[in-house]
Amino acid sequence: MPLPFILAGAAIAAGAFGIKKGLDAKSDMDKAKRVTESANEIGRKAQARLENQQEDTKAAVEGLGRTKIEILSGSVNDFINNFKKIKNINLGETEGIKELKHLNMSQDDFSDLEASSFQASQVAVNGLSSVGAGALMAYGTYSAVGLLGVASTGTAIGGLSGVAATNATLAWLGGGALSAGGFGIAGGMAVLGGLVAGPALAIGGSIFASKAKTALNDAYSNQDKAKLFKMQVKKICTEMRGISRRAEQLEELLNDLNQLLVPSVDEMKAILQDTGTNWQQYTVKQKKEIGKCVLLAQAIKKVLDTKLLTDDGVLTEESIVALQQGQHFLLENS
Repeated sequence: MPLPFILAGAAIAAGAFGIKKGLDAKSDMDKAKRVTESANEIGRKAQARLENQQEDTKAAVEGLGRTKIEILSGSVNDFINNFKKIKNINLGETEGIKELKHLNMSQDDFSDLEASSFQASQVAVNGLSSVGAGALMAYGTYSAVGLLGVASTGTAIGGLSGVAATNATLAWLGGGALSAGGFGIAGGMAVLGGLVAGPALAIGGSIFASKAKTALNDAYSNQDKAKLFKMQVKKICTEMRGISRRAEQLEELLNDLNQLLVPSVDEMKAILQDTGTNWQQYTVKQKKEIGKCVLLAQAIKKVLDTKLLTDDGVLTEESIVALQQGQHFLLENS
């Protein structure tokens, strides 16, 4: 066979091979583009779900904080201002009354409640609508009695304001500590950032098969990251829904207890007005009424004392115990 025909055949074969490689490369790039678009869509949906749940959880914790401040600066403050007027008081005399068998508020407890009530009144001095998100988050998360939660920066949450306080408190709302398997808001953002900043997949005029194959491998890698992010978001959202639910339950419990405290304080005020401030002059019925008022304040203090979350953003065991005890108290005293 003449050499020119051999070379021509080789050229045709090489050309066909090149065309095939080019078609394979285009197919790989098209597939890479579709896979990456799918990965980005998974990431965007997961991110939207995360942000929505974060807002819901934030609102629930802020709602609990608002209720704590409202009750402390309202009915609890009213209770304190009137109860401390009573002279020669001896709550031990109520021990024989079955309804008051759990009455054990000490002077230290009363002093703590008084200080917390004063602090809450100062926070809400311009009205609850003026209370910042950081303060609401802090009150919703930490014990309202002796509140001085500490952010990861070492700064007292109560001393932070605005966005700084909100961010410090929300830092662990991403799903808890990494050591506990949590992903964290920051971790989620980092993964999503990796997806968005993935390899460029624009198809140019000349593409080599190796480059197309690399792009496809990168796309599959991004898809794996997106799926992992979706799984982590699902876990995070489950934890945050639990936080929201617990916050809402504690807020409901406080409101129910407060509905009993308000008329009880009014009854105590009526006793002070009609009989005076000397405990020794009160009838057994009047002592019983005042004792019930103290018992209600004590039950509310128990909830106010309770931290909703640990410093790592995990629901505390004490919050479920306080909830159960409070609900039991309501059943016995409603």
